[in-house]
Amino acid sequence: MTRKISVICAPAPKPNPGMASVDLAFHALSRRHGFADQVTFYQLYTADELHAQAGDELQKEVRIRQSLPFAYQNFRNRLEDVFSSDRIVFWGDFLHSADYHVAAARRLVKIGLVDHADDALALVRDHYFLRHAPAEVWSKVLVFGGNLLHNRSAHYSADDYGPEAQRFFRRAEQIKMRDIYSAARVSELRNDYSASYLGCDCSLVLLPEDLKELACSDRQNPIVPDTGRVGVFFGRNKCHPGIMARFARDLCRRLGKRGQWLPWGLTKGFGRMRDKVRFRFPGLEIVNHPTPPTPGDLYRMLGSYELVISDTYHVCVNAWRLGVPAVCIGQAVVSEQDNINSGHVFAWRDKRQVFYGMYDALDYYVYAEEIGDRRLRGRRLDQLTELLQTPVSTQAVHARLLSSARAMEQSAIRAILPSLR
Repeated sequence: MTRKISVICAPAPKPNPGMASVDLAFHALSRRHGFADQVTFYQLYTADELHAQAGDELQKEVRIRQSLPFAYQNFRNRLEDVFSSDRIVFWGDFLHSADYHVAAARRLVKIGLVDHADDALALVRDHYFLRHAPAEVWSKVLVFGGNLLHNRSAHYSADDYGPEAQRFFRRAEQIKMRDIYSAARVSELRNDYSASYLGCDCSLVLLPEDLKELACSDRQNPIVPDTGRVGVFFGRNKCHPGIMARFARDLCRRLGKRGQWLPWGLTKGFGRMRDKVRFRFPGLEIVNHPTPPTPGDLYRMLGSYELVISDTYHVCVNAWRLGVPAVCIGQAVVSEQDNINSGHVFAWRDKRQVFYGMYDALDYYVYAEEIGDRRLRGRRLDQLTELLQTPVSTQAVHARLLSSARAMEQSAIRAILPSLR
């Protein structure tokens, strides 16, 4: 009898190699354990639907940047197919967060897949909370690497979210969340403090050998022989890019390394950021290539660096996973109402700072506010220069990441494989 594993993934609003690394991790895990041919990947809306109105040039770049060794199917209105699966796996990201549901509903309306906001939100909750699932389905529901990090207390007391979240997390069979705050919230929702619901970011499950099957260009050839480079990418913080650029420039100089722009984001938008950073970091190397990078190109570039400096969560996560130390520049104070890194204004909880705190890597976490202060910037440069010249600390962080990843992989396999036997 043919078995089926339905894997529910978050669609990226734009090509996002970080989110791709999360989904790629499940594909790699399924290949390692021999059930890749039984996996179907689902998204609430697909990249083709999202970018249907984009110009030809943008669509071409999107296809190249999202080239993965598997395809996604549309999740909408296919719940009966999912319910009949042997396992239903919610894999990574903010799939069950309150603000994410609202954002997903808005996007469904914006791209013309649903007419009204209320209908769109109902559809999102039907699919991510499985509101109409028969009782026998819940023993097949698994949650790995999700998070509730940006939820606030008011969300759980709201009639339109709180009871649904509690129902979902109480009924799901197996849960391992991405961060300690989300794991603690699941304990509360389930009224169960005897079990650990802590997992890790799903992308940490990837192994270096998993990247070999990915499509690559010849983009990385110029950088392979010379390993004395530092990968630089900025695009998530709302501070002036010159603050981050000067800091990256000065740290590279102290370490005697050359900085190189990592083309993590779309050319449109992030190309302007690259130019702003290079203005303050004149020696920053730009690799010109006739085609956009594939995910395989980007992961290989990350692995070739001696250091990464970025403000982007999954750039840093994937670098550490590959054993490359990553200095992350975050922000303590964000002026916008809702922020992709830290959530709602005055209820800030930055996912980057949480990640670094979990793995005792806060020595490598820098606040934009501190490097905007001349005195503090100098002290921070001294501290990082000394730290990065002794590999013991970075090796310890890498080892902690790998330990948590292997533990979550074992939990996932124990929960998935019995259904296949």
